[in-house]
Amino acid sequence: MAIPSAQSIMLPLLELAGDNKIHRLRDAVDLLADRLRLTDDERRDRTSDGQSPRFYHRVSLARDYLRRAGLLEDPQWHSFKELWRSVKGEWGF
Repeated sequence: MAIPSAQSIMLPLLELAGDNKIHRLRDAVDLLADRLRLTDDERRDRTSDGQSPRFYHRVSLARDYLRRAGLLEDPQWHSFKELWRSVKGEWGF
């Protein structure tokens, strides 16, 4: 199986954030890798510059896209939590 794209990681990442708790990005990467059944080689695969693991980079991109869409927020450095559910509660939906 190939490493999933940032777009296909968005839904599992949003589901992970659905408990409205603060999640560290590194912990989310490990949980999503287990959930998506990535092999050890896929987990160790590096980006073309060799700096960071490819899957970490894609989870980070997915988090950034969801943050820009207003669905996640960054309460702390390298962390995230769901924003939509808290906004939804405030608006009475």
